[in-house]
Amino acid sequence: MSGKKWVLLVAGSKGWKNYKHQANVCCHYQLIKRQDIPDEQIVTMMYDDIADNHKNPQKGTILSVLDNENVYKGVLKDYTGTDVTPQNFLNALQANECTDKKVIDSDRDDNIYIYMTGLGTESTFEFPDHSLHASDFIAAIQNMTDKNKFSKMIIFVDSSYSANLFKNQLTDNEKVFVLTSCSRGTEITPTDYNQKIDVFLSDKFSSTWFHFLDQADYTEKTFHDLSDDKQSKYIVDHPDACPCFFGKLDVKKHYLSEFL
Repeated sequence: MSGKKWVLLVAGSKGWKNYKHQANVCCHYQLIKRQDIPDEQIVTMMYDDIADNHKNPQKGTILSVLDNENVYKGVLKDYTGTDVTPQNFLNALQANECTDKKVIDSDRDDNIYIYMTGLGTESTFEFPDHSLHASDFIAAIQNMTDKNKFSKMIIFVDSSYSANLFKNQLTDNEKVFVLTSCSRGTEITPTDYNQKIDVFLSDKFSSTWFHFLDQADYTEKTFHDLSDDKQSKYIVDHPDACPCFFGKLDVKKHYLSEFL
């Protein structure tokens, strides 16, 4: 691969009860940094009200679903607080000049990986104070496709009813592969409840994904190994997670190292 790898990590919620979403982004960031992707090619969005929350008995920490270690330390936060909005997400993705913050400044040879974790409705992905509507997300992807702003794109969306964002929206002609955690009528399944701090550290879909990434050889494993391999013991062994696939399914045959 001759192009760059770009990563966009989004936690769409705020508040202590939604601890798991920012924990997911922090855990994912640490896994990606192991692969030596430079920070200038990673964009993160998280409200950042968990680590120093008054309910947190260990100030400055967010715990990992992998090993209960602190994954907050060292995470570069590009969009926090009131900057975590659907419009800034779309601006960052498309490298719109109206934002003065870090963006996905991709080109035709580059691969893009997007991971989104948060709350969802039957037609939206929720940000702290506003909603990202499916039509706006799809329009941004189409705009980038038309302008040759990437070679391949992989999108993981972990929210309730997340399949609604892409149902009948992406065709086989797209250069995009999408994996959603839930079908159109399914809610996410929280996991790894921490009794001491009274929160869930993740949910079944993201936890499964992180455990896979934690053990995988990125030069040998593909996205297909996670989603389809009956011997992999990952997402396919959790039917209640109801993952759904959209877009160009051939994209998932690429190695993890081509995106992460």
